[in-house]
Amino acid sequence: MDGKMKKVLKGMVFLGLVGLGSLYWYYRETQVKKVHYDQVLEIERGVPLGRSLSELQVADDLFFKIYLKLRNGGKGIKAGYYKLQGNYSIKELVQLLEEGRDKVARFTIPEGTHLDEVLNQLEMNGLGKKKEFERALEEVEFPYPTPGGNFEGYLYPETYFIPEGAPEKRVVEIFLNEFLKNFPAAEYEDKKEFYRMLILASVIEREAQVWDEKETISSVFHNRLKRGMRLESDATVNYIYGYEKRRMYYKHLEVDSPYNTYRNTGLPPAPIANPDAASIRAAFKPADTDYLFFVATEDGSGRHHFTRSYREHLNYIRDVRNKNRKKNSN
Repeated sequence: MDGKMKKVLKGMVFLGLVGLGSLYWYYRETQVKKVHYDQVLEIERGVPLGRSLSELQVADDLFFKIYLKLRNGGKGIKAGYYKLQGNYSIKELVQLLEEGRDKVARFTIPEGTHLDEVLNQLEMNGLGKKKEFERALEEVEFPYPTPGGNFEGYLYPETYFIPEGAPEKRVVEIFLNEFLKNFPAAEYEDKKEFYRMLILASVIEREAQVWDEKETISSVFHNRLKRGMRLESDATVNYIYGYEKRRMYYKHLEVDSPYNTYRNTGLPPAPIANPDAASIRAAFKPADTDYLFFVATEDGSGRHHFTRSYREHLNYIRDVRNKNRKKNSN
């Protein structure tokens, strides 16, 4: 064998080794090496795949791009939300997205929504049957008071990612566990007092339109309760009507119900909505004021005017009405 042939063979052997090394490295990087994930990934329909995948840690990894290219450019990846928790290789990650495994449904409980509204929305979104959710609430164990099995107030306002096909009981547990994460039962020994504050927090939630007024509104209710005054909250009356009334009139305030705080002293018998953490904290720690009344400013800001006496309260309402009357007459 002449020298030229030897060089050719050596070159071929070298290229073969490089090829084998590259294949091993590719195999190791795509199928053996794992990366830890703890995120929700959204693959948006109608949006370039690269934009959705940019949220992944491996988005800029050369081997990830090569593997995706070899998998038909990722065209087999299904749209939706994915709860990624654990260690995945590139191969496992792409297969998971192609098979639609670990898909979750996005569901938000807005602040101030009430229990029946949440259950109806869950059913409308195809996440279960309302009757099954109600049955699950009857069976679930929970450390805080639920008089008569009433879980109003405990469905913590948050955006949840619910595993597709999860049974109704599992969905209920996800909501309640989030509440317990924010308000651990071990930190509140007096459960009855906590429930009283949860009721008050729900009223604050429905009355407050801007978050920085919650502690002040709380102070009004605390001051009225200390004096034995009725809360006279429109929100508690509107709860009776399923919050269908855009405006409360005197005829609505005559309704006979324990939730009518115009006719009954003290708190309503149960929460009237699902309050957020800020409302619950405000119920426990109201602002230090001597206010007894508040009314909407009617300037579109969602804010309220607070007063110490009924006379001040009436004077403010009269002044606002006079200004509005003059404005409308011009």
